[in-house]
Amino acid sequence: MNAVASGAKASTPGKQPQFPRGTSPVKALGQLAAQGATGALTVRGEPGGVIFLRGGLVNGCESPAAPSVDRLLTACGKVEERVWETIPSRPARALVEGGHVTVAEIELCALQALYDAAFFVLSTARAELRFDEGIEHWLGAEGTVTADQVCDHVARQRRMLDEVHPSEATDLAPVVPVLRPGLDRVLLSGLQWEIVLHADGQRTPQELAGLLGRSAYAVTLDVRRLAAAGLVSVPETPAEAPPVRAVAPVPHETPPEPPPKEVLPQRVPGTFTFEEAAPSPARRELPAGVSALAVLPGAIDKSPDESLLRRIRAALLALR
Repeated sequence: MNAVASGAKASTPGKQPQFPRGTSPVKALGQLAAQGATGALTVRGEPGGVIFLRGGLVNGCESPAAPSVDRLLTACGKVEERVWETIPSRPARALVEGGHVTVAEIELCALQALYDAAFFVLSTARAELRFDEGIEHWLGAEGTVTADQVCDHVARQRRMLDEVHPSEATDLAPVVPVLRPGLDRVLLSGLQWEIVLHADGQRTPQELAGLLGRSAYAVTLDVRRLAAAGLVSVPETPAEAPPVRAVAPVPHETPPEPPPKEVLPQRVPGTFTFEEAAPSPARRELPAGVSALAVLPGAIDKSPDESLLRRIRAALLALR
């Protein structure tokens, strides 16, 4: 019999042990895992979510920031939306018996959704915690992972985000494509293109993931890559206009001066070259470390053709 607090039975739903103020979701999960708890750890905050444990092992996780299993299976075409309306509670076995998915497919999808949501749940700052015993995950999948595996995976995900781009500005904010990024050519992956196509300044990376039926962490990571290359940004909040006061008309007001004419490049005397004009303010400067041809990580899925590289090398040697 597992107990989280004195006199509490593991099979009794509704038990709510108290966590000390300031306890992080990671620490609370570790404590519950060490006690072999079964139930739901609710993390309230931004973005928050719920982690489900069975005998001290994690067997499910949900967060409003990450697509759930039903959304992932529907988006990839494995299960139609109308099927979910006829599936009973704990539908994992019913989906397998109905021939919609295999056991391996449902377990893999459940594991992907678990890790995806766990990143956001365990990253919630200033969270309010609550644990309810006896509550199980709605999917009813059998797969479980240890709390240490989940926490280690989340730590690796955080490090990867910081290595790609140290700024967190785009993680939870709506993003919009940069109209003139200052790049001559850009090579994107399929997911990166979907992000640019659907980024409208209203959807956060997590909302884009739900729309596309993709991993919320993967979308957040690629948004950081796009931001590092100067291809997406957080839309600027328009400043509030100061109140307008009525002003009496001024007699004989001087007409406004015409706008200055564009300065054309001047030819250098005695040569056929021209002095460079001042750069156009509409042209963005390239972000540090980004060349005119930006190839974002993930855009190329296979190594270049070796024969092509040999021909390019031979051509370069012939130019010497």
